[in-house]
Amino acid sequence: MYFDIQIKNGLLVHSDGIQRADIGIAAETISAVAPSLEGAEAGRVIDAAGCYILPGVIDPHTHPVYVDDMGDTSISAAFGGVTTLIHFAYVKPGEEVLPTLERFRRDGEQKSVLDFALHLGLFDVKNQIKDLPAAFQYGATSFKVFMTYAKLGWMTDDYWLTAVMDVAAREKGLVMAHTENGLATDYLEDKSNREGMDAVKAFTYVRPAILEAEAVNRAIALAQVMGCPLYVVHNSAESCLEPLRRARQNGWKVIGETCPQYLTLTEETTAVFKAQAKMGPPLRTRQDNLALWGGLMDDTLQTIGSDHAPKPKKVSDDFFAAPYGAPQVETSLTMIYHEGVNGGHITLPRLVQVMSENPARVFGLYPKKGALKVGSDADLVLFDPRHQHTITAASQHSNVGYTLYEGRQVMGKPILTMQRGKVIVENDRLIAKPGCAHFLRTDTSHLYNS
Repeated sequence: MYFDIQIKNGLLVHSDGIQRADIGIAAETISAVAPSLEGAEAGRVIDAAGCYILPGVIDPHTHPVYVDDMGDTSISAAFGGVTTLIHFAYVKPGEEVLPTLERFRRDGEQKSVLDFALHLGLFDVKNQIKDLPAAFQYGATSFKVFMTYAKLGWMTDDYWLTAVMDVAAREKGLVMAHTENGLATDYLEDKSNREGMDAVKAFTYVRPAILEAEAVNRAIALAQVMGCPLYVVHNSAESCLEPLRRARQNGWKVIGETCPQYLTLTEETTAVFKAQAKMGPPLRTRQDNLALWGGLMDDTLQTIGSDHAPKPKKVSDDFFAAPYGAPQVETSLTMIYHEGVNGGHITLPRLVQVMSENPARVFGLYPKKGALKVGSDADLVLFDPRHQHTITAASQHSNVGYTLYEGRQVMGKPILTMQRGKVIVENDRLIAKPGCAHFLRTDTSHLYNS
């Protein structure tokens, strides 16, 4: 046997368990997995003793349109153990669907060091809906709409949300929804400003968990009426779990996502970082953190996405005027491992399931992506569980210049990221060059099979 790369002595993590195994890689794919590949020849042998071998993380929720573009986002992600990104290609009012997809694909192929796929983020559904069928031919089969941000002009009302679901169902696509009650939250924001409330302290009052849960329930109801699978992004609160559980118990095609920030940070973080920690939905309570961990373990929530949205903000910025979003992609795997696995909230196989396998399955990339099986792309991460380090802005690779985990001491770190048999990052050094990425077509038609 000859391999381009042989990885030996590691602990291979699948969604159904952990095994000591060697991996042989040839022609960009995994060609052998065995307890031992002793006697094989290889162009390079990597000794993974003491490390876990994980499928590369698939981050289904990134926004490469702020201070990190397609290239910057991929570099930051690769340092964090991510090997596949699914970006939101925003189609702003006045823009057209196919030219937007073409622009994002071109930018990714020129700049990215990681393979990527695209969701469409729709801001003007009334005028853009006619072009959605053509997006399927392009390989974009998932469409995000906002049920909030009415004052910003981003909100899709129930009429057009239902219309998007109708078109998506006809084409066997997936609708993704940012679920908050936009009109009610805008009223509460206006009321808090009239009454002179401190913006930081009023933030969770303005965007309460119960109105997030209301929108989750409403989106589920509309999706069920239209026969359309629904992906609920960035669930932040315990109250969201009730409608998601009911949908799962009924056998409805509803996928729940949460994010590292909603599992590991609280409103106390907002009090410290102020504008830098402004995001929608807001950071909530420790009780919400714990409930969401439970939702991951009982399959109420099936995926984790970073919602990487690095926007230039200072702690001292006017909170009301500050944009929503924060950097997350590079710290995602480390924080889920540190607080989730080390903290006893989630098992390592379940981490692999919600961060690699399930996103690949949902968007039709499995088992090419999201698995360490013979025939899968050789996308993997060597993760050292003994590596103690401190997260700082200086240690990150985003252009944004801050992290909400500043000074956090953590145990466990990705030390090598590989995509299609090529090392992207090794020992805190970027190896890959821009332009090595493949554009991936998504396929959500399987969600209609049962």
